[in-house]
Amino acid sequence: MPSPAEPELPPSPPAHGPDASGEPPVPSRTARQDLAATGFFRLWTGESASLIGSQVTLFALPLVAVLVLDANAWEMGLLGAAGSLAVLLFGPSIGAWVDGMDRRTAMQAANVLRCVLLLSVPAAYLLDSLHLWLLLLVTFAVGGLSLLFDTAMAGYVPTLVGRRRLVGANSWMQSTISVSDTVGPGLAGALVQVLGAPLAILADAFSYLVSMVALRRLPKAPPGEGASEEPHFRAIVAGFTLVLRDRVQRPMMLAATHFNLFTAMFFAVYMLYLVKVLGFSPLMIGLLNVAGGVTGLLGAWISSRVAERFGYGAVLTVAYAVPGAAAVLVPAAQLFREPLSAVLVGASTALWSFSVIVNLILSETIKQALVPSAMLGRVTSVIRVASWGVEPVGSLLGGAIASTALGLQHTLVLAAAGVFTSMLWTLFSQVRSLRSIPAEPADDETVKTPDRSEEQCGLTERATDPNR
Repeated sequence: MPSPAEPELPPSPPAHGPDASGEPPVPSRTARQDLAATGFFRLWTGESASLIGSQVTLFALPLVAVLVLDANAWEMGLLGAAGSLAVLLFGPSIGAWVDGMDRRTAMQAANVLRCVLLLSVPAAYLLDSLHLWLLLLVTFAVGGLSLLFDTAMAGYVPTLVGRRRLVGANSWMQSTISVSDTVGPGLAGALVQVLGAPLAILADAFSYLVSMVALRRLPKAPPGEGASEEPHFRAIVAGFTLVLRDRVQRPMMLAATHFNLFTAMFFAVYMLYLVKVLGFSPLMIGLLNVAGGVTGLLGAWISSRVAERFGYGAVLTVAYAVPGAAAVLVPAAQLFREPLSAVLVGASTALWSFSVIVNLILSETIKQALVPSAMLGRVTSVIRVASWGVEPVGSLLGGAIASTALGLQHTLVLAAAGVFTSMLWTLFSQVRSLRSIPAEPADDETVKTPDRSEEQCGLTERATDPNR
């Protein structure tokens, strides 16, 4: 797949001794060479392949339901909710499981199972035995397995690259997401046109095979000490307790949840507004999305530089505010004719993607740097259950409000205001005071008491205030 413009990543923060992987800093290397020495780009290659493949399934699976199975609106709604339901039901447990097992093994298991599940769709189609229940099952299971892979990877990356390379590693990962979001739908459309929707899903199954091969030679990452000895329910509760009591992770979770609620509300009516109100063609909408992919790469490239210059917390707060301001340009486009209306929507897309990519890189880096390795799986799953779980609510809210006298334009304005105010959670918390990530790794012992979790994960002023 295409590389993300091969950017020369800015250097990671200097370490004051060995990093989490035990490797001393090597000042003569570029950031990319430094990452390559850890084996990171094998992980990146596998993740890149699976992201592109996932875009194919995201595009093709609904078309299978519509074109092959003649699904109605209710059945399409069930299909759309199936993946989110798996995250809500199994998210906390997945985090506890991941913290108690080798993370590379967890990622490989997720790859194998997703590959087998996706192969069942074209196989059933060729055998003339394809049914809606199979699509629902595949969507549900792949949604849960994708969370398993992502949760394991969130804990694996700090172990593989060390904390001083986290920003660079997360920048590469997020730049790949920008590329896949840009080129993936086009590739998916071409495959569906040539092969048909059911057979196009073979590309996603193949992408998981590529990921398996890429991960095969990477080192294992066993769980932290004591992680496997905690009872399952207590392990889940420890994850929730840590996030809710931590002065950094709690506001970050609340900000992400707030942001995603109003983002879902915004995009629930976004496409309808572009087509019905602004009169944009599918080609025009696709071209405008390219602007987001380009600026997303720019955000991935400069995120560490601006964070080191202005502070991680301050930049993260701004990254939460910018999408709300950018979103206002979309309803404002109704006041103008083309091409100015298209310019406003394109500018909105570009600013949104840029700031969201910066947000994702810094949020992930802060979490990986402050949370003990033995707790990373649980903390990741707790945050994702909360922040992803509100998306269906936001979508329903957007559709309901737009159906009233307020209409599409004012619904978009309300959603934009909601997105903008998500930055209040980080602005009025200790997140804002984070100037840098710690050079020394967090204590990897399992958190067993609230007092211990405070000390380990930045809950005390000493841990979160760089001036102390």
